Amino acid sequence: MSFGDTIARELEFLRKQAESRMRGACMIDRATGEPSTDDDGVVTRAFEDVYVGKCYTRYPGLAQEANREAAGATITESRIVVRIPFGPVCKPGDRVTITADLDNPQLAGAVYRVESIDDQSQATAQRLLCSDLQSGA
Repeated sequence: MSFGDTIARELEFLRKQAESRMRGACMIDRATGEPSTDDDGVVTRAFEDVYVGKCYTRYPGLAQEANREAAGATITESRIVVRIPFGPVCKPGDRVTITADLDNPQLAGAVYRVESIDDQSQATAQRLLCSDLQSGA
């Protein structure tokens, strides 16, 4: 057996280990086409599913927050890493919605925006670097 075969076998094992840690679930979708506005001024946009399945989230170290005001509301922006199994092709701008989390049920319904992808050779999981936009009063 060659060294490359050993790496491939071990990488498959490590990807399964990484996936076993993913006890949450999410849906990732991507906007398609241009937004449209109806007669009442309501803007809508079509989305296509990119991925539906297992995930887990974590803040990289301490949450780095930035506060800003928009339309009279304070918005707190933090960074969060969403990990999904290796394979799906995600892009900046994709939307991640947490649909369930066994370890932290209050995450269900959280929506994040993919800012960048932490691509690497021999990755055990897809790491999506996301913005967590939380609106306040």
